[in-house]
Amino acid sequence: MTDKETSGLGGTFGSKTKGSQIGYGHPYADSILDSAMAVISTVPTGQLLIKACRKGGIPIHIIKGTGIAGFSPQARVVYLQVPGKKETADPVDILMLVKAMREADQELIGLTTPDPLKDLMRYATVMHTKNLDAIIYTCKVVKELTKTSEYPELLDGLTKLGYGKVYSAYLKDASEEELFDAYAEA
Repeated sequence: MTDKETSGLGGTFGSKTKGSQIGYGHPYADSILDSAMAVISTVPTGQLLIKACRKGGIPIHIIKGTGIAGFSPQARVVYLQVPGKKETADPVDILMLVKAMREADQELIGLTTPDPLKDLMRYATVMHTKNLDAIIYTCKVVKELTKTSEYPELLDGLTKLGYGKVYSAYLKDASEEELFDAYAEA
């Protein structure tokens, strides 16, 4: 008997047997990831994030959906949700992927999330700090990419994601407090 026959978890539930598919897998996952990485890899900060994920063994999965991207520390995977009919990454997808890759990088360098059941205030503080850090990395990549005027549409992507005020503060070399204020207003 094969694993699929004995486990009862084949097909949609994604057994590891040959020919089974996960129902939420994206039909254009490879082209979406390739198109996003083609942009991200053109700048130093993007290259560092790619290198960190590769060295840390963090895979990137493109799945069908309309939610946001993120890093799952339990699964050690970056997820990017993209509508099923989309064939390539758009600016918002690219920016969400950069942010999720920074979240993975944070985990790899030891910036782990504390248990919310032990100290809720510490948890909230760490989560907001990590989120702002990931947004600032996203802003850094956008600044590097838009220096050449090659990717101006990424600025619109920042606005769509609600990071516009943080980006404006970042461009002005704002203090930590000013960045947090811009983040809180977003």
